[in-house]
Amino acid sequence: MIRAPGRDIAELFGYSPDDVSRQATQAFQSGTCPFSQRPCSKRDHSSGTVYGVCSVTNGSRSDEHQDVIVCPERLYADDYRVLKLVADEVWADDHDDLVVGGSLDELKAQALSRVNSVVAFGQRSGKEISAGSMSMDWVLQRYRSDRRRLQATDFVGIEVQSIDITGNYRDPWAAYEKLKRGHKVSSIPNSGHGLNWANVHKRLIPQIIRKGNLYSRVQRARGFFFLTPDQVFQRFEDVLGTVPPAEGPSRDTLSIITFDLRGGTGHGTVRALAVKRRLHFKLKDVAMAFVNHVTDDGPSELDSTLLALL
Repeated sequence: MIRAPGRDIAELFGYSPDDVSRQATQAFQSGTCPFSQRPCSKRDHSSGTVYGVCSVTNGSRSDEHQDVIVCPERLYADDYRVLKLVADEVWADDHDDLVVGGSLDELKAQALSRVNSVVAFGQRSGKEISAGSMSMDWVLQRYRSDRRRLQATDFVGIEVQSIDITGNYRDPWAAYEKLKRGHKVSSIPNSGHGLNWANVHKRLIPQIIRKGNLYSRVQRARGFFFLTPDQVFQRFEDVLGTVPPAEGPSRDTLSIITFDLRGGTGHGTVRALAVKRRLHFKLKDVAMAFVNHVTDDGPSELDSTLLALL
């Protein structure tokens, strides 16, 4: 095992970056995402390099660190299991298998073959839904079928978010590329990436609140889910402070499922994506917390900074 001592790439095309097993090298050479089964979208448009980075570390390997998912496709492991988790939580046993993937005609044909189906609309599955100038990541809509026609009953909205990086991971990637191609590598340089946590309060939380408010005004909506790595939601908690919990999914509730990567990084294996937490909050409480929450040391820090100027 050879890894960078500081910040590092945690997964390349689903495998440990220093994994030189047949499975890992084939995935690297093909440039195909193992979770979407499509060409990886993490491409440098100037050089044409396909990076295939699924997750990175958020600190030095010599200190305590976490592996953070930076590509949303990583959350679609096991044939969109995260979407199936939502369908099972909302409709329990009152639905057949989730229908996901393919054209609108293909989705319709599959739904007609079932009595009570849940159909996923989103990227590469039917069409992406837009409303009120906002694009929805996923909508799961339930249908009743008499084998001849479909009747839409109710639905839930889903937002899926990882976290973007700042800087880049080109240096360790180049070293791992040599390793994957069978060259001898004596050391892996540290990565120059950071994690764009500022996006949590600048973009992600306002976006979640706006979309949640939209769903809350549709009578057929059964809820709104936010699916994200646990480390990302930890930053939500830093911004929001303490929000009172709600009982479960509903039209005016934000439901959160967080995930982390489990298992070792043995060569030839892909780590499991596991549920970390399931949480529910009233949308109005989330909005109020975002507007009103101030950290305990914020006012004194502002005052002392201003007093020290000039």
